[in-house]
Amino acid sequence: CMNSTEYCCIATVDGELGTWSNPVYFAWDAQMNLYFISQPKSRHMKNIGKDSRIAVSIFSTAQSTFGDVSGIQLNGRAEVLTDTAAVEKAYAAYYGRKYPETGKNANGKYADAYINNPSWLFVKIVPEDAYYFDTRFFDEARQRVPAGIVLR
Repeated sequence: CMNSTEYCCIATVDGELGTWSNPVYFAWDAQMNLYFISQPKSRHMKNIGKDSRIAVSIFSTAQSTFGDVSGIQLNGRAEVLTDTAAVEKAYAAYYGRKYPETGKNANGKYADAYINNPSWLFVKIVPEDAYYFDTRFFDEARQRVPAGIVLR
C-alpha cells in the first residue's frame, strides 16, 4: 500500500480553527516513521507547532471503486526536525524512496532546494496507532496493525 502512491493525506488540528487536511509527498524508514517536507508558514506546519497530534491516510487514487482496495490509517505525533543527524536520516529516507510512477528515486536531485533551506523543513511522523484495510484479505473490515510493528 505504501509503495502504491507518492502521497499521503495528513490531518492536523488547531484549537481555534479546527482540523486541516492536505496531501504531501512522503517516505518512511525501517521503523515505520513517516517523513515529509513542508514550508514553515503553511497552516499544517503552524498547527504542528501548536499541537503535535497528526492523522495520516495512505491509499492509491488509482484504485477502482469496484475493485479491491487497500489503505492505511494512522495517528501519531509529528516533529519538525532541527537536529542535523535527524535531518540527514529524513533526507536519506525521503530521497532514497522509489516512486511508483517511475520506479526510480529522486537521487537527491532536488536536495539543494530543500536541505539547509529554512523555507523547507523535514517533519517526522511517529505512528502511535495504525490500521490497514485490504479487501482482498479482510473484506470491508480494517485491521489494527500490532503495536510491535507500528512502534519499533
